[in-house]
Amino acid sequence: MGTLTIRLNEEEKNLFQSVSELYGGKLSTTIKQLALDKLEDEYDLKLIKDYEDRKEKNEVEYVSFEEMKEVFEV
Repeated sequence: MGTLTIRLNEEEKNLFQSVSELYGGKLSTTIKQLALDKLEDEYDLKLIKDYEDRKEKNEVEYVSFEEMKEVFEV
């Protein structure tokens, strides 16, 4: 496991420590969870943007549940 050092001023440190109580008390766990949440949100936004771009270009095809069952022979 690697180690990452983050420099925080006293106000930032106090803020993260206060928030860390919501995530189980460990500062490192809190920062890691917040970073992962942010990455997931950014990825989701990219997928939505890609979808909207494809929809605008009429590249999106809707398939019914019944059609999907036929495709996968369920």
